Amino acid sequence: MPEGDRHFFLANRGEHYRLLAYFSMIKNNSQYLDIGTLRGASAVALAYNRSNKVISYDISNNRITSVGIPNVEFRIGDVLEESNSFFKSFPLISLDVDHSGAFEKKFMKRMKDIGFSGLLLLDDINLNEPMRKFWNSIKLTKYDLTGFGHHSGTGLVDFTGKFKIYHSGSYSIALERNWKVATGVIKPVQ
Repeated sequence: MPEGDRHFFLANRGEHYRLLAYFSMIKNNSQYLDIGTLRGASAVALAYNRSNKVISYDISNNRITSVGIPNVEFRIGDVLEESNSFFKSFPLISLDVDHSGAFEKKFMKRMKDIGFSGLLLLDDINLNEPMRKFWNSIKLTKYDLTGFGHHSGTGLVDFTGKFKIYHSGSYSIALERNWKVATGVIKPVQ
């Protein structure tokens, strides 16, 4: 990895990327979708578990250079042009786009319409009024993970109907089929 990018990816940027890396460790041999590549930090975090593949989409090429991680595939284009079956193959989708709420609403509608049955991780749910309004409009089971994610808000939307978070003091556990999440014991990624 070029030295200029090394600082960006290794700098302490809060817990959001650690949370993504933690989610990557929950399942093996899976695929994750990252929408809104920008510099690729979310894709790199989701690729922490090398047995998984990450496909990262952005509408334009904002990355300065390749990150050199073999289990990440970067694509340029409109992710909504993909087939319905493409989206159904992912147990987890991370969405971090322009934060206007417009694309987020369009994407949520598409996922509902196709019967997506995974988890949708939303970044910056408290960043601005349009994002707060979008987050508050979601009727599916959702969890505000801001305490473990970005200071500007991290939300998890459950399209499975089976994901639960149980609280016991400062320790939380979520269970859904093969998902086992202990959010209270997230360890920094070394």
